Formats: sequence, C-alpha cells, structure tokens
Amino acid sequence: MVSIKKFARRFAQLFLLWTGIAFLFAAQWYSYDVMYGHPHPVFAYVRWNMEQWYAWLFVAPLVLQLAAKRPVDPRHPQRALALHLLASVLFALLALFVQSVIAYLLELGSPAPRNIFRALLDNFRFLLRKDVAMGIITYWALTGLAQTLHFYKENSNRQVRESQLERQLAQAQLQVLQMQLHPHFLFNTLHAIGTLIHEDPESAEKMLLDLSSLLRVFLEHESSQQISLRRELHLVDLYLSIQKIRFRDRLTVRSLIDPATLDCSIPSLILQPLVENAIVHGIAKNPGDDTIEIKSFRQSGRLVVEISNSNSSLPSEMSLDHGGWGVGLSNTSQRLTQVYNGSSSLSLQALSPRGVVCSIAIPFEKSASVSSSEEELLAL
Repeated sequence: MVSIKKFARRFAQLFLLWTGIAFLFAAQWYSYDVMYGHPHPVFAYVRWNMEQWYAWLFVAPLVLQLAAKRPVDPRHPQRALALHLLASVLFALLALFVQSVIAYLLELGSPAPRNIFRALLDNFRFLLRKDVAMGIITYWALTGLAQTLHFYKENSNRQVRESQLERQLAQAQLQVLQMQLHPHFLFNTLHAIGTLIHEDPESAEKMLLDLSSLLRVFLEHESSQQISLRRELHLVDLYLSIQKIRFRDRLTVRSLIDPATLDCSIPSLILQPLVENAIVHGIAKNPGDDTIEIKSFRQSGRLVVEISNSNSSLPSEMSLDHGGWGVGLSNTSQRLTQVYNGSSSLSLQALSPRGVVCSIAIPFEKSASVSSSEEELLAL
C-alpha cells in the first residue's frame, strides 16, 4: 500500500511537471505565430506540446533510473560517457515512438482514423525530422538533473558519515582519557593507604572503605560524560575524605561554592585530578600545613571553578602553555577541548607568598534533572 501511494505521488509530480512544460512551450509557439500573423487555434498548440512532453512522462523514469545506476564519474568520464551517448539517441527515438502512439490515440475521434501501423509510421517519420534533436537534449537535461541529485545525495551522506565518525572519535578519546585517570588516581590513593596501614590501621581501614565507595561510583557510572557540579563536588568530597585521614590536622579544606552553580553541567571526574594535583604538589611534598580551597562562580556566561592550595609553588618547568604538565592536567585539558571545542580554558597561576590556583572556565549550562544514580551518590 505504501509503495502504491509513493508511486502515485511520484507520478502526479511528474505529470504536473510535464504539463507545465507543455503549456510553457505552447504559449511560446502561439506567441511566435501571433507575432507573424498566422496563428492556429490555441488548443492545437496545447495538443501538439502535450503529445511531445507527455511522451517523456513515461520515458523520463527510465532515463533517471539509468542515470542513477550509471552516473558519470568526473574522474573517469569516459567509462559512462559512451553509454549515455548511445542511450541519448535510443531514448530520444523511444520518446518519439511513444509520442506517435499518443498522437494516434488522439486521432481516434476524427471522422476517418487511419490504419494503426500506417499512422504510427507516418507520425514517427514526421517527428523524427522535427523533434529528434529536442529529444536528445531532453535526455541530457534529465541525466544532468539526475547527476546533480546523485552528487548532492552522496555529499550529504558523506557529511553525515564524517559527522558520525567525528562524534565516535570524540567519544572514544573521552573514554580513553577517562580510563587513564582511574588507575592514576587509584595508584596514588593505594600508596597513601600503604603509608598508614602499619601506623594507623583504623584510619587505613576507613580509607579503604571510602575508596571502595568511590570506586563503586566510578565503575557503575563511568559512561556518564556530563554530570552536575553538585555531583562532581560529592566525588571530590569522597576523595578528600581519604586525604584528610592521611594528613590529619595538617590539611584544611574550604569550599566557596555559589549555590547558583550547583546544577550547572560539568564533565564527570574533571575536578578530581585537579584536587589531586593540589594535594600531591602541596602538602604531600612540603612540610607544614596546607589549605585546599574550592571555589565556583558564574562569570560572563561561563562557569568558573578554581582549586588552590597554600603550600606549593609553580615549578619552573611547568609553563602556562601546557609545558611540563602531568597526566592529570594534560588529560583534563584534552577532555575540555574535546567536549567544548575551544570554548573552555584551563590555567595555572602562582599565589603570593605561596600557593598555586588552577582555574577552569566552561560554558554555563544547566544540567538535566537529578538522576537515580546521582541520588544514590548523594546518599553516600
């Protein structure tokens, strides 16, 4: 049923097309004859052109089908050009024959209809001298139209394929970067637990429990690329709870979070490596106390998150243009580039008298409603 409707719709479209062409040529011929003073009745012009162009109503689908199956490749035009040269003549003759049949059918109402074979032969001979060139031109016009549609479709399909490949590549790169972060974080945390397992078994046990909760979240929801800042901060809190046990009273954590930013969308696990860097290059390397400060605010339509420590300095080999950056910073920068296509930034700045602040800025976009997985995380 669907194919019949499709065929009927296509036939109606072609019928209207060739009817319009027939009336256009009829008007042109009539105007020309009126100008020189020997016009025929208007209906005669309409009839003659309908005979000619309605013939192509039946022949054109065959031409378009051939052109679609054997398109002319611009790189190797000779492969199909000979075929279309021969086909242009054959289809022009076929159109003349169909036109002869239509002309005969229209003559059946005349007082003295001719013998069918004789009438078809006479009509065909007459049309062969008059319209064969127009038939060949019409064939090439239809072939050119089909060729244009073919290359337009191919170009559209190629753009769709390229777009799909780009999305797949970006998704694969994001997953690889995220997978690199997990063992990097895990090894550092296990090392921290190892330093306490003999000194303070109870604290080491609590760290292991917190680590298992954090890893469970990572493994169960690893495929989520975008989450709310609220959920990301809870992931950071789980990590910091482990570090607080390790460094005890030496480590202070301060949060200055704008409540209006909590529902903003942010790439998952984007802050954890930055907080880890603040720990590793601050209190883990330098004696004395340290303060980790996490700040978020909205600025010029962007979400800005700053993570700083107060007990480190910016190494000379770590330049602001990503030179000397480790796994955490490098992967974070690459992920931001992949997700936001250049509309994000990541920067480092030394504080006075000591300390380093890492800042990321991304487009401010509201996250979707809290999912069941997020509710589960918030309950941890």
